[in-house]
Amino acid sequence: MSITRRNFVKTSIAAAGTAVTAGLVGCGGGGGQGEGSQQAGGVVEITIPSYKTGENVGAVFFEPQVERFNEKYADKYHITLESVPQDGFNDRLKQLAQQNQLPVLVQGGDIDWQTDIAFPQGLAYDISGWLNDHPEVKDLVLDDALAYCTNDDGTVYSMPLPTVRPTGYYWNTAMWDPQVDLSTLSMDELLAEIGDQKIAFSTAENGWVCSLFLTALVAAEEGGADWLRGGVEEKIVDFNQPAFISAVTTLQQLLQNNAAPNSVGATYADAENAFLSSQAAIISNGPWMSSSLDEANSANWSNGFDGANVHAALWPGQMGIANTSSLGEWWISAAASDEEKQLAEDFLAFVYSPEEIEAFLLAEGGDAPKLTYSENFKEEQAKTQTLADLSADTTAETEFVPCILDMIPASVANSDFGRELPQLANGTYTPEQFAQALTDAAQEASLA
Repeated sequence: MSITRRNFVKTSIAAAGTAVTAGLVGCGGGGGQGEGSQQAGGVVEITIPSYKTGENVGAVFFEPQVERFNEKYADKYHITLESVPQDGFNDRLKQLAQQNQLPVLVQGGDIDWQTDIAFPQGLAYDISGWLNDHPEVKDLVLDDALAYCTNDDGTVYSMPLPTVRPTGYYWNTAMWDPQVDLSTLSMDELLAEIGDQKIAFSTAENGWVCSLFLTALVAAEEGGADWLRGGVEEKIVDFNQPAFISAVTTLQQLLQNNAAPNSVGATYADAENAFLSSQAAIISNGPWMSSSLDEANSANWSNGFDGANVHAALWPGQMGIANTSSLGEWWISAAASDEEKQLAEDFLAFVYSPEEIEAFLLAEGGDAPKLTYSENFKEEQAKTQTLADLSADTTAETEFVPCILDMIPASVANSDFGRELPQLANGTYTPEQFAQALTDAAQEASLA
């Protein structure tokens, strides 16, 4: 499946370049002419705006990774990180594009902006030739990701991902210790087993934890998984579907009967805190949460919580929440100089090396299906219980279903979904009314 589905390649690059010179973003700037890009003493230096800095959870791995790159290429390259708050990151990239100041290496950005504006208007460098010349890198990327990122004319702008991090759920065995093999249960059986146990939810921001539970509930309904996957081709704008309404009915019951204290209005950080303070026995999250369960982070635990008591699993039916047909994390500015493009390509080769991929998986969890793991990696992974749990559940039989937030218009995912959840939780909305509210918002967004 190619991202030409979004009119990714509407015109030739030459035609696009002509259009851009009079439009919103320009091809004449950025890269070497952009902010923080210079050469000093033969060392090519660039600045990358990133939200994976400071207190952001992604900084735990990403900042040291950039330091390792700088050390490896100390006599050739240097990357400086510009700290940008995550909630303002997409706007920061758009602002830089408007000013012809895109960084050499661009860390993603709003998906719609990438596919509808940045890429069609020639702001990205085609890495297809580089990928073909580096099979040691290309052979590691996910097949679905490569297909998705490859356009009908063979160009590739977004670097395909080599890893998948399926989201499941975690439980504290000190509070809930089921004596059955959870992997054999259906969704109805799992919910019955959970009974009245408390679940950590979040409804503020984008309602992240609720969105994960809802995704799993939709996928368990007849036709639900295919309905979610349909959003890869065209964003979902009609929620008046039996699978969705049935799943929302269950979510409403969980919010009313099982939600941990203060779940309504909770941010993700609040939901995680509820789990780490033994106010909830269960939370849904990705494998990156494993780091929060490590003894090194025990300062964030309270009320007798112990990360050693936590286990994790994928959802019933060996279902993991992950979108393998997606853009990657990185792309390169088309306006970068040749030296800067070389730096960017060497950076991508570095982060896609087996050693860095394994380090990433140990830090944030997940799997690299096409990488042959080293013995040291397998030994280290086994030391983290939840990573070992999720890895054991991720097999050739695992079914991946994209998170619902990725399959709906960005404005609905980022604001409307979370804003409407409290009204579902307090009973102001019926499941049907909740579905209609999202439908109205999505259809309005699609016309914008």
